[in-house]
Amino acid sequence: MRLVTRITVLLTLGIMADAKTTQPNSMEITEEEPVYLPCNHSTISGSEYVYWYRQILLQGPEYVIHGLKSNVTNRMATLAISADRKSSTLILPRVTMGDTAVYYCIARDHTGTDGAAPVQYLPVGKGAAAAF
Repeated sequence: MRLVTRITVLLTLGIMADAKTTQPNSMEITEEEPVYLPCNHSTISGSEYVYWYRQILLQGPEYVIHGLKSNVTNRMATLAISADRKSSTLILPRVTMGDTAVYYCIARDHTGTDGAAPVQYLPVGKGAAAAF
């Protein structure tokens, strides 16, 4: 039996006034299928990297992947960056309940100026709502 996992995007624009990244409100995915998490960073500068982190409930942030201009793949994910660098997509190849976390897309330069928008996986059983 496959479980459905819902992705809810929480924008931190109220907390981080200089946020440079935005993400959609929500999407639904199926466990064991790939998931594509888009991130818009239309004001990114030429020297800023796109970083993705995740934070599992009650744990500290964990680095996922980063890139500057080209697509990058590691053991956890693929980061696809558009040619104009105004958007990117984090691709998780086979999402499971163990991937439940808040995912942060961050445009970061080497001066420490960041902007972030988190994506949170909320597991949902058949017709049940989930909450932490």
